[in-house]
Amino acid sequence: MESTSSAWVEWAAEYTKAAQADARPPNEWAARVAAAAAAAGEREDVQFSVGLAEMLARVLLSGGSSGAAPAAAWKYAEAALAARLASPALLLALLSSRVIPQRAARPTVYRLYLELLRRHGFKFCFQMKAANFEKVMQLIDDNLNLSKIFTFPTCEPGVFIVEFVLCILWQLVDTALDDEGLLELTPEKKAQWPTRPQDISASEGSFSEQKQEKIEKLQMMNSVITIELIAHLLHDKVTTSILSLARENMQTQWGVFTNRLQLLVVNSSTLQASTMSLDAFQQLILDDHNVYGDNKHNLRKRFHPMVASNPLSSPNGCCLGGSYSALWIPIDMYLEDCLDGSIAATNSIETLSGLVKALQAVNRSTWHDAFIALWIASVRLVQREREPIEGPVPHLETRLCMLLSITTLAVADIIEEADSRLGETDLSSHWKEKAASGDLRKELMLSLQALGDYESLLVPPPCIISAANQAASKAAMVVSGINIGSGYMENTNDSSPNYSGNMRHLIVESCISRNLLDTSAYYWSGYINSHVNSMSHTNPSQLAGWSSFMKGAPLTQSLATMLVSSPASRARKVI
Repeated sequence: MESTSSAWVEWAAEYTKAAQADARPPNEWAARVAAAAAAAGEREDVQFSVGLAEMLARVLLSGGSSGAAPAAAWKYAEAALAARLASPALLLALLSSRVIPQRAARPTVYRLYLELLRRHGFKFCFQMKAANFEKVMQLIDDNLNLSKIFTFPTCEPGVFIVEFVLCILWQLVDTALDDEGLLELTPEKKAQWPTRPQDISASEGSFSEQKQEKIEKLQMMNSVITIELIAHLLHDKVTTSILSLARENMQTQWGVFTNRLQLLVVNSSTLQASTMSLDAFQQLILDDHNVYGDNKHNLRKRFHPMVASNPLSSPNGCCLGGSYSALWIPIDMYLEDCLDGSIAATNSIETLSGLVKALQAVNRSTWHDAFIALWIASVRLVQREREPIEGPVPHLETRLCMLLSITTLAVADIIEEADSRLGETDLSSHWKEKAASGDLRKELMLSLQALGDYESLLVPPPCIISAANQAASKAAMVVSGINIGSGYMENTNDSSPNYSGNMRHLIVESCISRNLLDTSAYYWSGYINSHVNSMSHTNPSQLAGWSSFMKGAPLTQSLATMLVSSPASRARKVI
């Protein structure tokens, strides 16, 4: 294992030895290591450090005669991952290729590895933002041969995550098969990644001081825990959304993987003797079903009829069919999961932006299509409240928050990351090509312009009609040259057709408030309907006079003069 450590990592290695000897608590160890990294000025390798991950892997794998590192070392590794000091993906990748083959001789080490994997193996949202993530992807690819096995280059974070998740799950399945002697039943008769040590004699005698009965008991417990972790991952909706991308884009490798999973389900005595449900295993195996147990046709219908009847269109206006829009269904699933509490609401912005980036990369789509898919999924989320399925408690406010806040901030997160990468000099040619050829702000603008074609989907719920009308009226006033700061807006509080707005107007206002768009959006073709576009250029102060009169202001001579000079636009204003 080659090291890329710097001076502060070498110091951290020596301090780790001393801390173990002195039994220093993990929090103290993490604080000292973080302070040393900051003092060394290694800004790019402090958070999710590559060097620290490699150092911890060496420490955890350097067991003495017992074959296991001191328990304190594993506690320090846990503290480093929890504090985001070391790269979890890199550390677990390095451990997997060495711990899994030695699990029979070192069952305690394997058990601790499984616990680290369960806690930190699938949290990517912050790792993807680290300055060194490209380096992490390359090192993991070198260690696990992801691009060679899956035939996809790992230069894109979204592609890498799909490959990494499938790799880790595949390793666990092969390990479970090997524990029960079932690998011989596979066509390849071997694991995709090593599950046995190359030199068997090297592991003999590692547990000479322990009773053989205890060793066997640990091995049996580890076999059960391995299958339990597989079941946990197959029930996790984020993981299964990623696996659905692997199914769509890596069909050859997916077929090999599911064949092994089916072999485990049919022949594993450990799985059969457990109380675990086999539903998740079987649903993943069936080719005509997705990971949620719905066939593709029903899956699209489950969210909104529009997916089946009005699929997304390509930039040239040609309908691409229902299978195209099905590629973006994971977005709908994630948004719904945020509402029902099955996924933690924390870090939802980073998670959503990461999901969109992964889908855009794996689907090989344009950012125009990715953005419009995100907006349509978010609008559908609001529209589904019209026929709520979650009970008598309304969730409309939460759904609107997801549309106008979380989704908008996720788009901002994607654009900000692209902007920051454009200034770097060591970008991959693949990213440079995408960033240079498609300005994401322009793609966002085009996606929102195209969103206006879905008029029936954009009809606002009754409680926000007034807000939508005000947003449309604001755009009309800017186009008409009326000062928005005047009292004119007081006259747009009712839901008159003259100020008809929809949810696209609210989305555009949300984007403008976050500097993703400017007010040139008000001049888009069709953005202002004909009624609003013909808005009178009446003096705003006169309109404000009518508003004051209707609110009960005394009818003074000056006010009467103002009212006579500016007749009310509606009869009901003088009733």
